[in-house]
Amino acid sequence: MAQHLDQFCKDLRLKLTNVESGLESLKGKIDGKAENAEQEARKYLDSVRKRVEQNHPRVVTAEAEMKTWLDAEKATASEKIAEWKAKLDTAKLQNRADLAEQYAAAALAVALAAVDNVEKAVLEAWLARRDAKTVSPKR
Repeated sequence: MAQHLDQFCKDLRLKLTNVESGLESLKGKIDGKAENAEQEARKYLDSVRKRVEQNHPRVVTAEAEMKTWLDAEKATASEKIAEWKAKLDTAKLQNRADLAEQYAAAALAVALAAVDNVEKAVLEAWLARRDAKTVSPKR
């Protein structure tokens, strides 16, 4: 299980590092008053939108897997698990552990997709604010 936790941490760290790097690069262009900052932001947003769209089927599948696990956990009372342990029913315990690991992998996929959606929302918000500022009367 430690291996799975290590992989989870690695995947999450990589995702957050990539998002931070992309947004910091864009921020540098914006802060530098680059003439093409808005164009760069829209281009970056397009790439994030494509990533969100490409990952959508996987997210739907992952959400379904999570629901399956949650439903199975609700149906499996703690007494039943204790019974499996007492009877040394390793097949049922192994199956439950396998399903729990699938649930964790699915939850990770959903979490990583949520990071993409946050990135998309941040870009959309910045562009919306920029649109609002461009039509505001100068003070």
